[in-house]
Amino acid sequence: MRPFMHEMRLASVHHLGDRLLARTTQCGTGRETAAQLWIEPKTLKILGATWEVHRFEGEDLPPAVEIPALQGVVAYFGCGKSLQEALAAYPPVALTLFRETVGAVIQAETFLLEERGFSSLDEYAAYWEKFYTGTCRYYSNLDAIEQTWAAYVAGRRPGTHLFNRFKTLSLDRDQGGMLLRAAINDSFHEMAFSLHLDPAGETVREAAGAIIRAPDRLCFGAATFIERLEGVRLPGLTRAETASLLGEEQGCVHLIDLAAEAVTLLQAARERRKKNESAS
Repeated sequence: MRPFMHEMRLASVHHLGDRLLARTTQCGTGRETAAQLWIEPKTLKILGATWEVHRFEGEDLPPAVEIPALQGVVAYFGCGKSLQEALAAYPPVALTLFRETVGAVIQAETFLLEERGFSSLDEYAAYWEKFYTGTCRYYSNLDAIEQTWAAYVAGRRPGTHLFNRFKTLSLDRDQGGMLLRAAINDSFHEMAFSLHLDPAGETVREAAGAIIRAPDRLCFGAATFIERLEGVRLPGLTRAETASLLGEEQGCVHLIDLAAEAVTLLQAARERRKKNESAS
């Protein structure tokens, strides 16, 4: 096997007194960047936002910039348009990382019960069952689950460190083709998949994956949808198309997001290879 392109990412949320610090750091073959948000815990309003560039192949970008257009935006569901407008002039990866950061804040809400007005984990779990119903395998089959969200997370002791999510994506050459692998390991979930591609790095020859940790055993079945990617040409595949292949509301939203990001990595690798070929 010959390594070609890799990307690692950490999203974390810290409770620092009267503020949250949410940050996503990405380190990969072509760049090292970070998105950072200071957030008011009760309202989840953004108090400050910073975009950092430590290394960006082929670009000479400022090392760090404040993004005042994000101040006042609520870091929660429905803020996508505000993020897009505020980050329109930045490289696409900035939007990706700030979205990841908001996603981490949403996950960390589990441990902000008092600030967010919930009296107990059970009340919070009931709120999610109503608000998020029909969106993924777990919340589409609440009559079949064996444990509630409250029961699942009750054993975790967050302290000031509310949430962590690690993502790893890699593209390597192996015998007869390429191997695209992706994994999530966070405070609540663990899952991974691998795709064996043709030599051009376009069409999936074999696909396999597994969900190792999730709120309920019911979730594990969402990994079987990964096999639907066999025979699919990945370049140009949209997130909507990826979601359709991976089960939509009967699939896992985290697995769908991970697969969409794997497609993005594959496209970046293709562009990088073209640049290297033209330069040689």
